Amino acid sequence: MIRRNDVLQFLRGFARKNIGLKILALALAVVLWWFVAGETKVLVGFAVPLEIRNVPAGMTVTNKVERQVEVRLAGPPSLLGSLQQAEVTAAIDLSEASAGRQVVRIEERSIRVPPGVKVQRIYPNAVEVSLERLERRRLPVVARIGDSAEPRRKVARIKITPPFIEVEALPEEFSRMKSLLVYVPAPAADKEVVTAHAHVELTEGHAKIIGKPDVRVTIYFRK
Repeated sequence: MIRRNDVLQFLRGFARKNIGLKILALALAVVLWWFVAGETKVLVGFAVPLEIRNVPAGMTVTNKVERQVEVRLAGPPSLLGSLQQAEVTAAIDLSEASAGRQVVRIEERSIRVPPGVKVQRIYPNAVEVSLERLERRRLPVVARIGDSAEPRRKVARIKITPPFIEVEALPEEFSRMKSLLVYVPAPAADKEVVTAHAHVELTEGHAKIIGKPDVRVTIYFRK
């Protein structure tokens, strides 16, 4: 049977062993705590690009949003002295935004910083965002052959595959965009049939093609 006095004697003996190492470990812990906790905090400023994330499907941002914010950060000199600008990011989330003009706050959680660094100030702390709904329409594709009228006079027929491409854009952009133009260089020699692959380019700022932007153009020339 283990007696209480035996247990106490064992604990006292264990405590006396390696007493020097235990004192050294305690001293090191105190020094480390003093270095980390007692280090004077400093402030630094960064100009950070503002990223717009999660624009709702079928919408687009139509106004010029402030794309840079100034942040004031606080932390120990040992952290801030080696802090790189790429380690600080700012973003606003529009996943819950609705159509129209609205003010979106830039909060502390909008700024990502390394552990041990705290955001003290954000300027501006809000941005104005205007969201508008997009429409989708199928537009015909039209080919332009060469830079002069001469090769176009010899064209008998043009076949474009696919003949229509679906486009997403603002309603007012569709009023200026009745068709999609692709350019095909004139053939270097007289040929009866020329086939070329062309890339559809959009000139409207908010317009984008749904699917592939490439078509195959087959040109039949008169003999």
